Amino acid sequence: MKIAIVALTLVNFALLVPGVTLPIYSVTITTLVEATIIPDPVEVTVYEQTRSILGTVQELWRSADYLVSFLILLFSIVVPVTKGAMLLASLAAVPDAVKRRLVTLVDLIGKWSMADVFVVAVFLAFLATRDQAQTNSFNVQVLITQVDVDMATHLTSTLGPGFYYFLGYCLFSVLWTQVLKHQRS
Repeated sequence: MKIAIVALTLVNFALLVPGVTLPIYSVTITTLVEATIIPDPVEVTVYEQTRSILGTVQELWRSADYLVSFLILLFSIVVPVTKGAMLLASLAAVPDAVKRRLVTLVDLIGKWSMADVFVVAVFLAFLATRDQAQTNSFNVQVLITQVDVDMATHLTSTLGPGFYYFLGYCLFSVLWTQVLKHQRS
Protein backbone atom coordinates (compact mmCIF):
# COMPACT_ATOMS: atom_id res chain seq x y z
CA MET A 1 0.00 0.00 0.00
CA LYS A 2 2.93 2.36 0.71
CA ILE A 3 4.14 2.01 -2.86
CA ALA A 4 0.69 2.92 -4.21
CA ILE A 5 0.50 6.03 -2.00
CA VAL A 6 4.02 7.10 -3.01
CA ALA A 7 3.09 6.54 -6.67
CA LEU A 8 -0.15 8.53 -6.31
CA THR A 9 1.72 11.33 -4.56
CA LEU A 10 4.33 11.46 -7.33
CA VAL A 11 1.62 11.49 -10.01
CA ASN A 12 -0.08 14.31 -8.11
CA PHE A 13 3.16 16.32 -8.06
CA ALA A 14 3.76 15.46 -11.73
CA LEU A 15 0.40 17.08 -12.54
CA LEU A 16 0.75 19.99 -10.09
CA VAL A 17 4.15 21.29 -11.24
CA PRO A 18 3.21 21.89 -14.90
CA GLY A 19 -0.25 22.92 -13.71
CA VAL A 20 1.18 25.94 -11.90
CA THR A 21 4.09 26.73 -14.23
CA LEU A 22 2.63 26.28 -17.74
CA PRO A 23 0.19 28.85 -19.22
CA ILE A 24 -3.30 28.42 -17.80
CA TYR A 25 -4.95 30.88 -20.19
CA SER A 26 -4.30 33.35 -23.00
CA VAL A 27 -6.30 36.45 -23.88
CA THR A 28 -6.01 38.33 -27.16
CA ILE A 29 -7.85 41.47 -28.26
CA THR A 30 -7.66 42.43 -31.93
CA THR A 31 -9.24 45.32 -33.74
CA LEU A 32 -10.05 45.43 -37.45
CA VAL A 33 -10.28 48.97 -38.80
CA GLU A 34 -11.88 49.85 -42.12
CA ALA A 35 -11.99 53.45 -43.31
CA THR A 36 -12.98 55.05 -46.58
CA ILE A 37 -9.50 56.57 -46.99
CA ILE A 38 -7.54 53.30 -46.62
CA PRO A 39 -7.76 50.65 -49.36
CA ASP A 40 -7.51 47.53 -47.18
CA PRO A 41 -8.72 46.85 -43.64
CA VAL A 42 -6.02 46.98 -40.97
CA GLU A 43 -5.95 44.43 -38.15
CA VAL A 44 -4.12 45.40 -34.99
CA THR A 45 -3.48 43.27 -31.90
CA VAL A 46 -4.35 45.65 -29.09
CA TYR A 47 -3.74 43.34 -26.13
CA GLU A 48 -2.22 39.93 -25.67
CA GLN A 49 -1.49 38.12 -22.42
CA THR A 50 -0.62 34.57 -21.43
CA ARG A 51 -0.36 33.63 -17.77
CA SER A 52 0.41 30.64 -15.60
CA ILE A 53 -0.81 30.33 -12.02
CA LEU A 54 2.65 31.20 -10.76
CA GLY A 55 2.91 34.10 -13.23
CA THR A 56 -0.50 35.36 -12.07
CA VAL A 57 0.64 35.25 -8.44
CA GLN A 58 3.77 37.25 -9.35
CA GLU A 59 1.82 39.79 -11.42
CA LEU A 60 -0.78 40.31 -8.68
CA TRP A 61 2.00 40.80 -6.13
CA ARG A 62 3.74 43.38 -8.39
CA SER A 63 0.45 45.27 -8.81
CA ALA A 64 0.01 45.41 -5.00
CA ASP A 65 -2.90 42.93 -4.92
CA TYR A 66 -1.18 41.19 -2.03
CA LEU A 67 -4.19 39.41 -0.51
CA VAL A 68 -5.39 37.85 -3.77
CA SER A 69 -1.82 36.95 -4.72
CA PHE A 70 -1.23 35.32 -1.34
CA LEU A 71 -4.51 33.39 -1.41
CA ILE A 72 -3.85 31.97 -4.89
CA LEU A 73 -0.31 31.05 -3.83
CA LEU A 74 -1.57 29.46 -0.61
CA PHE A 75 -4.44 27.41 -2.04
CA SER A 76 -2.94 26.52 -5.43
CA ILE A 77 0.67 25.83 -4.50
CA VAL A 78 1.45 25.79 -0.77
CA VAL A 79 -1.50 23.64 0.38
CA PRO A 80 -1.05 20.96 -2.33
CA VAL A 81 2.71 20.73 -1.74
CA THR A 82 2.19 20.60 2.04
CA LYS A 83 -0.41 17.84 1.68
CA GLY A 84 1.93 15.75 -0.46
CA ALA A 85 4.91 16.29 1.82
CA MET A 86 2.88 15.39 4.92
CA LEU A 87 1.53 12.26 3.26
CA LEU A 88 5.01 11.13 2.31
CA ALA A 89 6.17 11.93 5.86
CA SER A 90 3.33 9.79 7.23
CA LEU A 91 4.70 6.82 5.31
CA ALA A 92 8.10 7.27 6.91
CA ALA A 93 6.75 7.91 10.42
CA VAL A 94 7.26 4.86 12.61
CA PRO A 95 4.72 5.28 15.44
CA ASP A 96 1.13 4.66 14.31
CA ALA A 97 -0.08 7.66 16.35
CA VAL A 98 2.16 10.01 14.33
CA LYS A 99 0.98 8.45 11.08
CA ARG A 100 -2.68 8.88 12.06
CA ARG A 101 -2.14 12.51 13.05
CA LEU A 102 -0.40 13.34 9.78
CA VAL A 103 -3.09 11.59 7.71
CA THR A 104 -5.83 13.35 9.71
CA LEU A 105 -4.08 16.68 9.12
CA VAL A 106 -3.80 15.94 5.39
CA ASP A 107 -7.52 15.18 5.32
CA LEU A 108 -8.28 18.40 7.20
CA ILE A 109 -6.08 20.49 4.90
CA GLY A 110 -7.75 18.86 1.90
CA LYS A 111 -11.12 20.15 3.06
CA TRP A 112 -9.76 23.71 3.03
CA SER A 113 -8.00 23.39 -0.30
CA MET A 114 -9.47 25.82 -2.79
CA ALA A 115 -7.73 24.44 -5.88
CA ASP A 116 -10.97 23.06 -7.31
CA VAL A 117 -12.69 26.42 -6.78
CA PHE A 118 -9.79 28.13 -8.55
CA VAL A 119 -10.13 25.79 -11.56
CA VAL A 120 -13.86 26.49 -11.78
CA ALA A 121 -13.23 30.26 -11.56
CA VAL A 122 -10.68 30.12 -14.39
CA PHE A 123 -13.05 28.01 -16.48
CA LEU A 124 -15.94 30.44 -15.91
CA ALA A 125 -13.72 33.39 -16.82
CA PHE A 126 -12.75 31.52 -19.98
CA LEU A 127 -16.38 30.86 -20.89
CA ALA A 128 -17.28 34.50 -20.27
CA THR A 129 -14.52 35.81 -22.54
CA ARG A 130 -13.83 33.08 -25.05
CA ASP A 131 -15.31 34.82 -28.07
CA GLN A 132 -16.56 38.37 -27.70
CA ALA A 133 -17.00 40.80 -30.58
CA GLN A 134 -18.06 44.41 -30.77
CA THR A 135 -18.50 46.60 -33.82
CA ASN A 136 -18.51 50.41 -33.87
CA SER A 137 -19.07 52.78 -36.75
CA PHE A 138 -18.41 56.51 -36.68
CA ASN A 139 -17.41 59.49 -38.79
CA VAL A 140 -14.22 61.49 -38.39
CA GLN A 141 -13.55 64.91 -39.87
CA VAL A 142 -10.18 64.84 -41.69
CA LEU A 143 -9.33 68.26 -43.11
CA ILE A 144 -12.33 69.05 -45.31
CA THR A 145 -13.76 65.57 -45.74
CA GLN A 146 -15.76 63.15 -43.61
CA VAL A 147 -14.20 59.71 -43.20
CA ASP A 148 -16.40 56.74 -42.38
CA VAL A 149 -14.68 54.35 -39.97
CA ASP A 150 -15.79 50.86 -39.01
CA MET A 151 -14.04 49.12 -36.13
CA ALA A 152 -14.57 45.51 -35.10
CA THR A 153 -12.96 44.49 -31.82
CA HIS A 154 -12.63 40.81 -31.07
CA LEU A 155 -11.65 39.33 -27.70
CA THR A 156 -10.56 35.70 -27.66
CA SER A 157 -9.46 33.60 -24.71
CA THR A 158 -8.04 30.12 -24.79
CA LEU A 159 -7.20 27.65 -22.07
CA GLY A 160 -3.56 26.65 -21.93
CA PRO A 161 -1.94 23.32 -21.04
CA GLY A 162 -1.46 24.47 -17.43
CA PHE A 163 -5.23 24.53 -16.98
CA TYR A 164 -5.55 20.89 -18.01
CA TYR A 165 -2.63 19.78 -15.83
CA PHE A 166 -4.07 21.66 -12.87
CA LEU A 167 -7.53 20.22 -13.53
CA GLY A 168 -5.90 16.78 -13.67
CA TYR A 169 -4.21 17.51 -10.36
CA CYS A 170 -7.56 18.47 -8.78
CA LEU A 171 -9.34 15.36 -10.06
CA PHE A 172 -6.44 13.07 -9.23
CA SER A 173 -6.21 14.63 -5.77
CA VAL A 174 -9.77 13.47 -5.09
CA LEU A 175 -8.77 9.91 -6.03
CA TRP A 176 -5.64 10.23 -3.89
CA THR A 177 -7.71 11.32 -0.88
CA GLN A 178 -10.11 8.40 -1.36
CA VAL A 179 -7.23 5.90 -1.47
CA LEU A 180 -5.82 7.52 1.67
CA LYS A 181 -9.15 7.29 3.51
CA HIS A 182 -9.59 3.67 2.42
CA GLN A 183 -6.11 2.83 3.68
CA ARG A 184 -6.91 4.44 7.07
CA SER A 185 -10.05 2.38 7.63
